[in-house]
Amino acid sequence: MNILELRNTGKKFPEATDWAVKDFNLEVQEGEIVAFLGESGCGKTTLLRMIAGFANPTQGTILLNGEIIAGEGIFMEPQQRQVGIVFQDYALFPHKTVWENITFGLFRLTKDIASEKARNIISLSGLEGLERRYPHQLSGGQKQRVALARAMAPEPRIILFDEPFSNIDSLRKNQMRDDIRDIIRQTGSTAIFVTHDTKDVLAMADKVAVIKNGRSLQTGKPEDIYNFPANSYVADFFGKTNIIKARVTREGFETPMGLIKADNIPAKPEQEVVLSIRPEQFHIIPQDNECLCGSIVKERFLGEYKELTCKVETPEGIKTEIIIYASPHHVCNGQKCYFKPKDGRINILGPEKE
Repeated sequence: MNILELRNTGKKFPEATDWAVKDFNLEVQEGEIVAFLGESGCGKTTLLRMIAGFANPTQGTILLNGEIIAGEGIFMEPQQRQVGIVFQDYALFPHKTVWENITFGLFRLTKDIASEKARNIISLSGLEGLERRYPHQLSGGQKQRVALARAMAPEPRIILFDEPFSNIDSLRKNQMRDDIRDIIRQTGSTAIFVTHDTKDVLAMADKVAVIKNGRSLQTGKPEDIYNFPANSYVADFFGKTNIIKARVTREGFETPMGLIKADNIPAKPEQEVVLSIRPEQFHIIPQDNECLCGSIVKERFLGEYKELTCKVETPEGIKTEIIIYASPHHVCNGQKCYFKPKDGRINILGPEKE
């Protein structure tokens, strides 16, 4: 069941020449965790503000549980939408304790019911023992938990997160991603978060919309977008990849590196295409008649793997650099590298979309 729908939603600010968001469509099912992924200024936060009710769309409609909350002459005030928000800077009340921050949104309930809800969410969020502390006495991770607990205490229909991990140090990010995802799952909540970090998306999201210049370039499961990006912008933004121009032949793809053999190509012979092959989608193999050959010009040890930069030069003098991930124990020393794509790991990219 869709809990949220955005239909051709757009926003253009009065003094702006370009649309902040244009023709945006999205369906969010109950219990999903959805990410808006894109560069700064692409429209992610504007989308969040329109869902929350802090901004009114210029075009299109927004529906919550099948009811129009914005558009077609209708605008539901933020306090009526039952949407919780966790701000980037947490926005905790500095003069209130953890307990007072969390119970702030429960003022309509009786004291007993509000206390019960607060105790439940404090337990779920791992904040026991911190109830009497003030925000300045908390770590960044603890502040985020308090902000999340405060947003979830009134049991909103949807929880919105604005760059939830931007203020968390890298050592704690992985744990915080897991903790927040677990809390959302245990409460059965629906969540939307904005981020520019693909690691956040891969660790947490069920669905992601990749956004550029206010438009959604591709929406789907993170693993599908990672493996089958729609165009070179999505491919490159969603993770390191090799973008290769090629011509389709009956045997495969003719590239500046040589022929990459492939079967069941969804393109006509002689068609010019652009390929995306991620570094981990190459095999490093012993030399054979079907492999490509390059010279390793750079290597970076990255813990779980080595990143190799290989230069491939054709007899005509055309040079191409390819990035390949290898075992951390792979010995390089400037040697030749023989490699080829793994079966089914070549993606033909579509045209660029602005």
